Amino acid sequence: MSDNQSAATAALTTIIKELTPLTSEDRHRIVNAAMTFLGEPTVLPKQKSAAGGAAEEIDDHANGDRSAQTSRWMSQHSVSGEELDQVFHFHPDGTFVLLDAPGSSKREQTLNTYILTGLGNYLAVNDRAFDDATARAFCDKIGCYDQANHASHLKNRGPEFTGDKNKGYSLTNPGLKRGATLVKEMAGG
Repeated sequence: MSDNQSAATAALTTIIKELTPLTSEDRHRIVNAAMTFLGEPTVLPKQKSAAGGAAEEIDDHANGDRSAQTSRWMSQHSVSGEELDQVFHFHPDGTFVLLDAPGSSKREQTLNTYILTGLGNYLAVNDRAFDDATARAFCDKIGCYDQANHASHLKNRGPEFTGDKNKGYSLTNPGLKRGATLVKEMAGG
């Protein structure tokens, strides 16, 4: 047995030992997080369908109805499908509904709504860009839209999204991370 094979066998034995006491969901989450950390894909290569038809991408996450990119984000930020479902309702056509946004003031809730709108769009259609009208409509639906102060709430925001009302906004990497924190907060995690 070569040194490479011995190292691989030792690694496999260690991994199995560490994963054995965990639930299946935790095992998948940890393995996918490790693969993501190592820069490896967490989606299996394209394979022929069972019917022998065209190649299709097989997602190796337990919840196959989520895109590979959404599953990757969930794995990177340790967000479960149940947590995500408490914040968003995604439709097959790429649209989504934001169910609520946390915040102890209308300003905080407005900024969180904009971050979650950007996150929802990113998870639904793999695009960090989102428009003011969509975010504002969610603010109105959630009850944090304050016509007199809305623009000032958006002026002094953090680094989670960039842009403006006219050109639209774009979620940043800190926004993706903050979005995960907000999802967990809303799910009580």
